[in-house]
Amino acid sequence: MDVPALHALSHNRRADVRAAVCAVESAMLPVPSTHYRALAETPLRMVVEQVLAASGRTLLAVGGGYLSGYSDEIRHRLAHEGIGVLPREDRAVLTLILLFSVAVPRASGTTLPEQLWTQGEPVPREQLKGCQVSDVVLTGALQRLTDAGLVRRTRTGYALGHQFLRLTPALGAELFEQLILLADPDSALAESIRRRRARPTVPTAPAPDHEVHDTP
Repeated sequence: MDVPALHALSHNRRADVRAAVCAVESAMLPVPSTHYRALAETPLRMVVEQVLAASGRTLLAVGGGYLSGYSDEIRHRLAHEGIGVLPREDRAVLTLILLFSVAVPRASGTTLPEQLWTQGEPVPREQLKGCQVSDVVLTGALQRLTDAGLVRRTRTGYALGHQFLRLTPALGAELFEQLILLADPDSALAESIRRRRARPTVPTAPAPDHEVHDTP
């Protein structure tokens, strides 16, 4: 991997960085910075970020620890190419869980907006069946979503899985807004979201030539 900052480190420091990268890429839950030197020390953490970026990934600060996820640019590209897109039935069931577990409780004020997606209220299977989803469709979709880490089974129902901890801030905000528009379309918050999205985007003027290049 061509990351100059990584190659410039000593052997032990490179090992620290690689260990941290492996941890945030494979962990189910956020990795505490105290567990890895390359996450605790800012200069090494910047190298971790560069190593991840070389593969289209990004370092995410989540719940007091760190995980990795696809960068927003790569996420858009993959979706455009149809890579990793869920089948229609799976999307429908996942949307129901998002609504009942996160969106409706947040809209009613029973949970705090800053809570992690995985801390939503478990949704009983019977509640999902009550949304005119056949038992066959529901069973298959829940199994596939669980296998993918998008949904997890709890003692009282289904909640969002650990993969939702890997959302970038931009994607998390975008998803939350979509859920507000769907769960509480007549609210003041939904109206403010629609107004903001309706505003024309003002293109940013290019920077002067001397600010674009690193060298004259």
